[in-house]
Amino acid sequence: MNALVLINKPVDFRSSQCVSIVRKKLRLHKAGHAGTLDSTASGLLVVLTGNATRFAEFVMSLPKVYRAVIQFGAETNTYDYSGDIISENGYGDFDGIILPEALYHFSGYRMQSPPAVSAVKIDGQPAYKLARSGQEVEMKSRPVFFRRIKILKPYNPDDGTITLEVHCGRGTYIRSLAHDLGKIAGTGAYVKSLVRISTGLFTVDEAKSPDEDIVPLTLERLAENFTRIYVSEKDERSFTNGLSILIRQAVKVSRGVTVNGSICVEGENFLGFGSYAGYDYVKPDVIVPKDILPDYLEATC
Repeated sequence: MNALVLINKPVDFRSSQCVSIVRKKLRLHKAGHAGTLDSTASGLLVVLTGNATRFAEFVMSLPKVYRAVIQFGAETNTYDYSGDIISENGYGDFDGIILPEALYHFSGYRMQSPPAVSAVKIDGQPAYKLARSGQEVEMKSRPVFFRRIKILKPYNPDDGTITLEVHCGRGTYIRSLAHDLGKIAGTGAYVKSLVRISTGLFTVDEAKSPDEDIVPLTLERLAENFTRIYVSEKDERSFTNGLSILIRQAVKVSRGVTVNGSICVEGENFLGFGSYAGYDYVKPDVIVPKDILPDYLEATC
C-alpha cells in the first residue's frame, strides 16, 4: 500500500516505535517516517508506507511549525529538559526585555550548530551515539531557515520561560535555538517542551495517536503540498515509461512547495517527481503508483 499516515507522537515515544505500530496495524512490510521527532518532543509525525517511502526527502523538505516552551536559567548537555545540567546561572536578574529583538534577528537564513546529542551523522555514525560513549563531538554549523518566530506567551520572570511558535525549514533544531537564546541572555536556556504542529499542509489536529485506529491517506493528499502538474493519459504513459513531457501540455497546474527544482507530476494512476530538463520539459525522477486501499481498511477510512 502506497500511502501516508499522520501520527500524533506522544512524549517518550521514539519515532521508530510509531513506524512499527503503523506497520503492524496496517499489516505492512515497508514503512518509514519522513523526518524524526525527538523522544522528548510530541506532535506530528508523517509516516510513509510502501513505495511512498521514496518520497521521504520531499516531505522532509516541507516547512514545519513548532510550539516550544524555553526555560532560561540553566544549560543542559542535550539542550532540552532530558539532559544533565552543565551550568546553572538562574534567571532572577534577567527581565527578558531583549528577547523580542533577539528573536527578530533570527529571521531568514542563519548558521546553526546542531546539538551533540542529535541524529546528525558524523563519519557515518549518529552524533548522539558518539557523545553518549564519551567521545568529543565537534558539530559543524550549517545554514537553516526561520520563516517566522512568534511569541505566544511573553517571557515570564516568575518561572523564567517564554513560549514560541517557530516556523522553519528542514534541518532546524529548536533545541539549538533555545541554546543560542540562552547564550544571548547570559543565563543559559533549554527546551522545556516541544510540539510539532505541522509539516506542510498536514497538521497535528488531523493526526491519530498510536493507540487509535490508523487512517491512511492517499497520495493525492501528499501532492497538495507541492507545485504540481496534472497530466493527460497520453503524457502519463510517456512519463511512467521514462520519457520527458512538456509542462505546458499539463491538464492542470497548482502552485506549492518546490523541492530542489523538482515538481510533482500527478496522473490518474501515479504520483511522481520530475526535474526540469530544459525547453519546458520535465523528466521523471521518482514514480510511485497510486493504490486502492485494501478491503480491511475501507471501514476505517
